[in-house]
Formats: sequence, C-alpha cells, structure tokens
Amino acid sequence: MLHFIAVTVEARTAPKREVILEATIRVLRERGLSGLKVEEVAKEAEVGKGTVYLYFQDKQDLLKALVEHHTFSFYQKVEEVVGLETSFAERLTQVLRLRIAWVEEWRGLWAAVAREAQPQNTQGWLKGMHEHLQGLLEQLVQSGKQRGEVRLESDLSLTAATIAALACNPQLEFPREAYLKHLSEVLLKGVAL
Repeated sequence: MLHFIAVTVEARTAPKREVILEATIRVLRERGLSGLKVEEVAKEAEVGKGTVYLYFQDKQDLLKALVEHHTFSFYQKVEEVVGLETSFAERLTQVLRLRIAWVEEWRGLWAAVAREAQPQNTQGWLKGMHEHLQGLLEQLVQSGKQRGEVRLESDLSLTAATIAALACNPQLEFPREAYLKHLSEVLLKGVAL
C-alpha cells in the first residue's frame, strides 16, 4: 500500500521522528532487513502505524532517513572532535574511536540498508554523504599542519581519505582499545623502518 502523505519540515525535525528512527535500527538488528516491517517499527517505537506514516512516506523513505540520521549524527560528533583545541594525535584517536564504534554498530547492515533506501542512485547519494566526512577529516589534517603536528608535504585530501579508510574495522575481532591504539600509531609513526 502506497502512502502519499507530504512530509513537512516540522515532521522531519520532530523528536518523535528520532524515536521512530531509533526503533528502526533496533528492529533491523533483531530481524534484519528482510524482517523490517513498518508495523514492527511502530510497535518498537510505541506509536501507531499511522504515526510512522506522518513522518515517512514509505519504508524506503524510512530507511533513507535512518541512514542519513545515523551518518550525520556520526559526522556531528566528528565535527565536535575536529574543533577541539587538543593535539592532532588526541583528536585523531578520538575520530578513529568514533569511526570504529559507528562501523561496529552498522556492521553487515549499512550497505544493504543504503541500497534498499536509495536503489536508483546509491553511489551518488553515498558519495555525497562521504564527501562531508572527507571535508571534516581534511579540516583535522589542515589544523594539524598549521600547528606543526602533521608533515607539511602530506597531501591533504589523500591523508584525510587514508584516515577514513583506516578506521574501517575488520571482520576479525580484536580488543577495541588495542586496535585503536595501533591504528593511531600506524598513522602517526608509519610502519616501515
């Protein structure tokens, strides 16, 4: 059944919308993408099914909003860390910690949810979101350069992209703090003698 309810700006920013998005991630974790039903989300959010449709046009709109909500919440945390007055190494470690936690939270779900949410132009949509993270990491590297904590000859964009890539947690299980410390050391000191 299609629902053609216009989603207002107010509805896109309402606290109940966030409750529904958080309920969606819980249902996804429990039942997976194939088990995600609007009725289950409504039940988990303790709202009526019709209330979900006040905020989201359909399941695809709900999933798209979920990806954007969690991604931009993560970016907001990264932006706060980038703006701190601590050393580059401390901020780098905090950014990597945030990234590892985000990847662990979404492990196995993010790509599938993103494809389901935006099947026509998944690559372009995700690229647009990733460009935001790239910009934040470039700010981090640039501030490190300005403070004399990052080599001036380091390519700004490539260094930021490397930071983003390094924090993609492997499928193998490692103690989080040991993994985080090693990631930071690899980036700050390098590997070769």
